[in-house]
Amino acid sequence: MTSPLDKTSGHLDPSDPAASSPTTPGASASSAPSPGGAEGPAPGAASPGAAGDAGDPEDGALPPSFPPTTRPEPLPVPGSEPPRPARRRGSTLLVVVVVLVLTALIKTFVLQTFEIPSASMEPTLMTGDRVIVTVYDAGQVERGDVVVFADPGGWLHVEEPTGLRGAVQDTLELLRLLPQDTGHHLIKRVIGLPGDHIVATGQGPITVNGVTIDETYLPEGMASSETAFEVTVPEDCVWVMGDNRTNSMDSRFHRDDAHGGAVPLEQVVGVTKAVLWPPGRAGLLEDPRSVFSQVPAPSSAQ
Repeated sequence: MTSPLDKTSGHLDPSDPAASSPTTPGASASSAPSPGGAEGPAPGAASPGAAGDAGDPEDGALPPSFPPTTRPEPLPVPGSEPPRPARRRGSTLLVVVVVLVLTALIKTFVLQTFEIPSASMEPTLMTGDRVIVTVYDAGQVERGDVVVFADPGGWLHVEEPTGLRGAVQDTLELLRLLPQDTGHHLIKRVIGLPGDHIVATGQGPITVNGVTIDETYLPEGMASSETAFEVTVPEDCVWVMGDNRTNSMDSRFHRDDAHGGAVPLEQVVGVTKAVLWPPGRAGLLEDPRSVFSQVPAPSSAQ
């Protein structure tokens, strides 16, 4: 008689008498005890599995075994040790230190990035542009270069961060993840080098060492300077002006400062080479030094 299956689980129904009465493997389910109540094999019959059994070798054998569906976990090899998390953490820390050191070296001796904070250099540089500045040539600027420099004193009015924010900024500056004097940088174009004589009448182009300058990088129709001035650039300094002349607080408006409006070369961080961001404006800056190519050295100026 076939044992019924539970319709939901597919297991034998324990309530069925046939399901709860196991039968001997290899024996017929309809076998019954012999008359007289004697149990066991008939006299002279060989026991299943006994030595010398001439019957069917499969008769009375246990069901074949099947391999497990999952493999057991491999035993640990003697002498082997699992990876040490501490060593892994140490390797990660070393990588972080190396990256920080390389970043500091690059920013100290090669290049830095800055974000343009105002419209004083439009249309050459727009507010929000992020620019790449080379540091290695900071002391070798030429007329026409767009330079980033630290505030020489009183040009900006920036509130210094305090507390935790100030400590974090100081730490990032120490690690060179932020430029030194963060928040105290300006970006302008170099118009005059040490010893140059610059004249602006307020109504037309400026002259440098007697040569009239056609400033092609200015916005169309904008005068070179609506403010009249005449200055000789001090030694070890540069004279700087923004391209957006009507919206730039540059050397012209700081002539009462210690350096007469000029910026000491030691304050120059580097020369702007390219726009990094946004992608639509990314690219190298045009080389404007040809604008000043006819300007003689100060010693030969008439």
